[in-house]
Amino acid sequence: MCGRFILVDVTELGLRFRVQVTGETAPVPRFNIAPTQSIWTITNEDGTRRAEEMRWGLIPAWAKSANQIRSSFNARDDKVATSGLWQRPLASTRCLIPASGFYEWTGPKGDRKPQLIRLKGGGLLGFAGIFDTWQNKETGETVRSCAIITTGPNSLMEPIHDRMPVILDAEAEALWLDPATEDPSRLTALLQPYPAEEMEAYTVSTIVNSAREDSLEMIERVGAEEPMQTRQSEFPID
Repeated sequence: MCGRFILVDVTELGLRFRVQVTGETAPVPRFNIAPTQSIWTITNEDGTRRAEEMRWGLIPAWAKSANQIRSSFNARDDKVATSGLWQRPLASTRCLIPASGFYEWTGPKGDRKPQLIRLKGGGLLGFAGIFDTWQNKETGETVRSCAIITTGPNSLMEPIHDRMPVILDAEAEALWLDPATEDPSRLTALLQPYPAEEMEAYTVSTIVNSAREDSLEMIERVGAEEPMQTRQSEFPID
């Protein structure tokens, strides 16, 4: 599962993903991104990469209302090619979701500790995503929305959670964004856990528990690191 993430390396986003992000609409650092919020994506619908804001939580084009589908912010790698919700976007409307890391919670109920998982030393990641365009038939309003694809854990994540976002390397990113790539088996082969040796995890402040909070102190290390023994399959969203 990926229910919260961060995007802080915004000045590097254009160079890293080969897109133009300047002016008043350029990304700003965010330390606690939650489902239903607007997030940045990288698309390539016509052979040109673009940075675009979308709603996090996919609304399929066939939905009768924007609230018809619940909990559509993550798509499982083992269902994305067969589910009626994800199958068409996988084939035709894929995206990258830039991130600097993501949160998960671990520990016994009542004493869960948030962990920040990121590249060692920091840096930008590209989550595998899919998106769709929904239109309100009454008002004509269109909503572009997306979901992050998740996979099984690597060895770093195993003590923390049994799912993690799919993080693509540069070669896989290019293939994922290529609109000519339609073979589901070729696409799903990319959905693998990222190498654990390139990542790190550490405890951060429980301030991150509230989706209303967003500040730099959320990504700072808290206390001495302890072995993480207990998975927690839920995260708080309020």
